[in-house]
Amino acid sequence: MKKIAILASLLVSLGLYGTAAFAEITGTSHDLTSNTTLLTNAGNTEICAYCHTPHDASTTNTTTPLWNHEDTQATYTMYSSPSLDMTIAGSPAGVSLACLSCHDGTVAADQLLNFPSGVNAGQGIFSLGDSLGTDLSNDHPISLTYNAAQDVDFVAPVNSQVNGLQLFGTGGDQVECGTCHSVHDNTNEPFLRMSNAGSALCLACHVK
Repeated sequence: MKKIAILASLLVSLGLYGTAAFAEITGTSHDLTSNTTLLTNAGNTEICAYCHTPHDASTTNTTTPLWNHEDTQATYTMYSSPSLDMTIAGSPAGVSLACLSCHDGTVAADQLLNFPSGVNAGQGIFSLGDSLGTDLSNDHPISLTYNAAQDVDFVAPVNSQVNGLQLFGTGGDQVECGTCHSVHDNTNEPFLRMSNAGSALCLACHVK
């Protein structure tokens, strides 16, 4: 229990973990214990273990607290548009890489760094059905430096947030998957940070 408390405290401090995160992901598509996987077949009931570990966490993905998943090594086609005035990185960065390590379809969801006690290592047999692939050119841009001064059609951020949507990166100005999605809360499907009724989520950033 002490390990769980330390883990929860770290995630809360980084704004990536809700106080009721365990309950919020139970039964959702991010609750991988509810799927038929190698870990489930071995008796795993540790709902957090697919993403986080208190020991032997990733040394390469340090932007995601105590990350417990094999990193993707894929090469991506990033979003581009002649009308876009902001800068997009040449490849995904930050917390988006954690999302893509499951959602690009190149790494199995049960490929963990540190397996729960009594559970054998995964064999890469479990893949998510909602794979984005590695061509991100038709998705919302990620790893984008949000600078409203470059485009009057965007809302200016305040304290690394835009109307409650979190910006990431060391400068607190990066649009990543976690800007629009909250992985621990599926109140607004699919894991949106707010309802998009009336395009509210879009209009949080875009001036229309």
